[in-house]
Amino acid sequence: MVKHILFDFDGTLVDSRALLVKLYNEMAAQHQFRMIRDQDLALLRSLSISERVTRLGVPVLQIPKLVIAGKQLYQDHIRTLHVVPGMKDVVAKLSAQGIRSSILSSNSESNIRTLLKSNRMESSFKEIISAKHLFGKHHSIRKVMKQWGTSPSRMIYVGDELRDIEACQKLGVPIVAVTWGYDSPRLLLSGKPDYVVNSPGELLKTLLTLV
Repeated sequence: MVKHILFDFDGTLVDSRALLVKLYNEMAAQHQFRMIRDQDLALLRSLSISERVTRLGVPVLQIPKLVIAGKQLYQDHIRTLHVVPGMKDVVAKLSAQGIRSSILSSNSESNIRTLLKSNRMESSFKEIISAKHLFGKHHSIRKVMKQWGTSPSRMIYVGDELRDIEACQKLGVPIVAVTWGYDSPRLLLSGKPDYVVNSPGELLKTLLTLV
């Protein structure tokens, strides 16, 4: 039986895709990278992060600096973001069942707390954990498991990207992949997640069968 639920933040709990495209394009104009056009979005959703980076011509060595700059710009716009419709209800119902979930994200803790507070969702989460490894999320998940003293089978991850699936599979942690986030359903399915859900209602039903 699952005792711990780890949620990803951007794309899973919060609809931030449009903002991140806007912020990327601002930095792309500054650094002369390829811009993201509306007609590019469907294709980019079907590519892994490394494939997107290659297609957009972003030098890999510059990614850490761009991530830091992006988080700062994100903070300036955070009050324009909205929780994915239905996800506040999912978290509230899990909390009502005595299940206090946690968030593990490559976004900053301050950004996450600001949005949770503005949506009155802070009390529903046990911890907010900022992942330090953009391409190695399994390191952060392993650290959380060690801190909690739990085994892979006693926790489950909820995320929207192929890299989430790959990170969980390295550790044997079950994962629920949600299709409304950054990666396309086809890309998610290519990673063979344990569960795939197409709506917050379906997610809640799945999680309640596991806890």
